[in-house]
Amino acid sequence: MAPKPKRQEIAAVDGTHQNNPNRKKAIVPTRSERPDPSLLIQGDELALAIWHETCDQLSFMGFLTLEDKPILESYTLNYALLLRCIQSLVKDGDTDVTREGGTRASGHATNYQRYMQTHIKLLSELGLTPSARVKLAPPESRTSQEDNPVGDLLKKLAGG
Repeated sequence: MAPKPKRQEIAAVDGTHQNNPNRKKAIVPTRSERPDPSLLIQGDELALAIWHETCDQLSFMGFLTLEDKPILESYTLNYALLLRCIQSLVKDGDTDVTREGGTRASGHATNYQRYMQTHIKLLSELGLTPSARVKLAPPESRTSQEDNPVGDLLKKLAGG
């Protein structure tokens, strides 16, 4: 998957469109209310809970847009499958016995690895990892809003 493009506000801070201003894209409005989930998600109680939780988190962060609905659906369904796979691994174990009496990784263990790889990629795409948030929010807005007790102490010690 290609990385999610930078938000317009961040591109302006970075000076992305200084040389070619006609390539500047329109600002995509963020939403405060959740988009309606698909029927597939509505039919699954776990997926619906994940949908609501993720939409609320993205809305709180100011990153929820209508254009993200397809990737949000993929994330929700993949995460629900990952959680069910973990339950199966706990219940059945991660190895199967072969006909010859040997062992091999179970189907649940293989699926777990696939779902986890996809989950990590989608977390990053949605801005739900620390490194993704650093890319999505300009440093000036982050540092001005956060309390920094260590920085305050260093300023006091320096006499400032």
